[in-house]
Amino acid sequence: MKSLKQLLFTLVAISLSSALYSAEVDKEKIPAEHLDPTLKKLPWNVSIWDVEDAIPALLENKPVLWVDTRTASFLKQGSVAGSINLVYDKTGVTIPETETILTKDTLEAAIKASKLDRSQLIIAFFCQGPKCHRSYNVTYKAVTEWGYKPEQIVWFRDGFPVLENKVSQDAKLKRKAKKLLTPDAIKNLN
Repeated sequence: MKSLKQLLFTLVAISLSSALYSAEVDKEKIPAEHLDPTLKKLPWNVSIWDVEDAIPALLENKPVLWVDTRTASFLKQGSVAGSINLVYDKTGVTIPETETILTKDTLEAAIKASKLDRSQLIIAFFCQGPKCHRSYNVTYKAVTEWGYKPEQIVWFRDGFPVLENKVSQDAKLKRKAKKLLTPDAIKNLN
């Protein structure tokens, strides 16, 4: 009887602790353990890519739909090559209202427009870097509310600024910049 109570207590504790880390978060509130570079999967089974994972996917032209979740004001700095901009805000509102809000419907339209093979498609969400909550939050929403399988979704944790910095610091990657960065970002390289 005692071991059954211990087992139930343990199961409830595990449930509660994973629930703490399985919800959308506010700006700069991503749990520290999810920012640890050794962590490669979020509690909702979404893979985490850092820059060393993103670069081969970009260079090898893997079927990845890169979704920049930042507001348009950031796009002047550049973005990931071939990415689309769908602004994610957990409130469902963006400012200015002219920006395309990332919803299940706008994501589905982007997938159709991409003409990528849906059976092999990976959707990689990114934003302004490891502590940016937009891309982190949308991975959760895509899996828990929009019906995407965790293996279809990736959180590019490092985001655009880390990729841009890596390319600017590496002469070999600089020569391949057109496959990695948008033209605006390439203009800004050192």
